[in-house]
Amino acid sequence: MDYALIKAFVTIAQTGSLTRAAERLCMTQPALSLQLKKLQDSLGLVLFKRTPRGMQLTDEGRRLLASAEQALESATAFQSAAAGLKGMVHGELKIGTIVDPEFLRLGPFLQAMASHHPGLTYELRHGISGAVLREVESGALDVAFTLGFPGLTDMQARFSVLALTDFHYRVIAPPGWKSQVKGKGWQALCALPWIATPVESVHHRLLQRVFTELSLEPNVVAKVDVESSMMDLVHSGVALALARDSLALQASHEQGIVIADQVSLEASLGFVCRKDRISEPPIQAAMEIVKAVWS
Repeated sequence: MDYALIKAFVTIAQTGSLTRAAERLCMTQPALSLQLKKLQDSLGLVLFKRTPRGMQLTDEGRRLLASAEQALESATAFQSAAAGLKGMVHGELKIGTIVDPEFLRLGPFLQAMASHHPGLTYELRHGISGAVLREVESGALDVAFTLGFPGLTDMQARFSVLALTDFHYRVIAPPGWKSQVKGKGWQALCALPWIATPVESVHHRLLQRVFTELSLEPNVVAKVDVESSMMDLVHSGVALALARDSLALQASHEQGIVIADQVSLEASLGFVCRKDRISEPPIQAAMEIVKAVWS
């Protein structure tokens, strides 16, 4: 059934006049009369009778009017749904995550993505910065949160980078080590026991740059790849380590962890994708949402 014919029928019934109906539909009266004739012929029914007061519905016309109005409402709903789908992003987005979700604002990010792009599904893979970067580069991940040097300058040649926030790493020591770390620079701290992290971690990269510039070799006594394990070892009195400033302050307040007061390292949190994939709709959507969440 032609949608225009049903609309003509309903409009004539609502206005009770071919002239007024034609004006509402922005068409000529002869053209509207032709549409009405076409509808009545296709149905084999007479829907109106002409009277001095205008167009009056026949009994058949009255019985069909409610169904015709429902058909128009359904057609309008269909058009609205179709319009809403224009530009909708579909597919699966593979996201690399690091450290703790709160620091990444992961919850608000995923909530905003689900709200603005309901056609997307998600797969999250957790790791350390270097590992998730490698997976983005290989295509195993579409986007990833990552940590790096200030401004993420070390990544801009390989990736499209969105810098989210800057922060500091602090050197933390076990409770009772205040005299060994307070007022001490990198040379004195380097001689103390250290907890090392994998080569791909931002902890390793930041410390390696400092120690290399000063021609120092850290005294590594333990290696871990999980931040919580590192904090446990520090609290247990094993060695020094790096911790984000917020975590260092929390551990100092709650566990008596000592913070070295003369040194710190700048770092940045960012969101990256491969340069040749930045225009892909799911990746573009993720970049826009994460920017809004962190703005």
